[in-house]
Amino acid sequence: MHELATQFAKYCESTFDLSTQSDYGYQSLSVCLLDCVYSLRARYYDVTVPIVQRYANMFMNGDPHGSGDTISILLRRMDDIGHLAFAERVLINHQKLGGKKHIPKEEVCYQLARYLRDLHIETIEDFQNYESQEILEIVIRAVNGLGDAGVNYLFMLAGDPNRCKPDVHIHHCIRDACGHDISNEDCQTLFTDAVTILHTQHPNLTVRGLDGIIWRAYQIRA
Repeated sequence: MHELATQFAKYCESTFDLSTQSDYGYQSLSVCLLDCVYSLRARYYDVTVPIVQRYANMFMNGDPHGSGDTISILLRRMDDIGHLAFAERVLINHQKLGGKKHIPKEEVCYQLARYLRDLHIETIEDFQNYESQEILEIVIRAVNGLGDAGVNYLFMLAGDPNRCKPDVHIHHCIRDACGHDISNEDCQTLFTDAVTILHTQHPNLTVRGLDGIIWRAYQIRA
């Protein structure tokens, strides 16, 4: 893997501006959850960003980066409005996930939110400080429809700097850099090793930051 990581690191340094990291910026875990689920198998700027903004317009005075919108608040809103009405009237989206099961995304959101509430996780700080990140990941992976990309992306949105989201853009970049694709699990190792190699020249670069740089560059080409 070290030889592959060296090749990947050289490609990234020659192809991208590695100083252009950006902050994800969300302050409420409910918004992280919505962004995570509604980014899966969707065009981010055309679909996900407007969905998050519609939620913020309805409940957060138009500011998706506002604080104080907890998991319990999200669940209560979905219960009060009704899950289908929440999708139709608030998010205005009817996408589904999950292979043959075709689970509505609002149900994926609700299940994920319930699992987090059962762990007494309401805020980004609760998520970051949960006593066992391993158990937290196991619980999140039990949500139907999320997959590797969704699980890792939720951790990234909640502030974990050491994860990448192995989506189609990341795999595309790896194929371009290395000549072949690798597994989702190996993506994490590859990014971690590449960031370590790049650290001397780019001491502020993180795995999450490199993921964001690559994702922004490749989504333009899609």
